[in-house]
Amino acid sequence: MTTGTCPACSGTTRQPVPEGTRRYIKHNARWGHWGIAGYQPAGSGPFVDGQGYEGGTLPCRNCGGQTMGSKGTGTVRLRPDGTPCLHEYKGATVGRCYHRYECIHCGDVYHIDSGG
Repeated sequence: MTTGTCPACSGTTRQPVPEGTRRYIKHNARWGHWGIAGYQPAGSGPFVDGQGYEGGTLPCRNCGGQTMGSKGTGTVRLRPDGTPCLHEYKGATVGRCYHRYECIHCGDVYHIDSGG
């Protein structure tokens, strides 16, 4: 399988936080973490309770971060035309809580098992 640099994160494995998600990012001083998994603030702290988004990043959801428990790799499969893929997944329910997602451009596949 031939791969190239992820076009969504330029190989950094991190992406800017989407505008619609920024309002959900708050620091919980009691537990010492941010309210969204994988959020990495731009500064080094200290952070106060309720502090919100200030230019941080989230894991890339194009080069691996979209899968259960996985992290971005910075690389993706190439499309048939030889360009690195900006994935568009089509999902299907395989079992009651088991879902299969396949990219319509490059054929990349991942599964989500939500249990239950």
